[in-house]
Amino acid sequence: MCDADLDYLGRDDFHEISDRLKRELQERGKIKNSRHWDEVQVSFFKLHKYFTKTSIRLRDKKKEQNLIEIKERLKKDEYFN
Repeated sequence: MCDADLDYLGRDDFHEISDRLKRELQERGKIKNSRHWDEVQVSFFKLHKYFTKTSIRLRDKKKEQNLIEIKERLKKDEYFN
């Protein structure tokens, strides 16, 4: 149960869920734009750790891949909003 709320960080549908969360936070004025969101995501990923053996085994590798994809987007600096 302790990893359930952040399970999506290490799943294939991460970007879809992340985009919905980004839109919600933008609507509430919590983040400025997509670049800001990616910066927040990188900081969060660096602090996050799965606790259960199952989540570590099933989600850690994909979570790292998702983080790499975010960092690549930041390097390219191809933001439109």
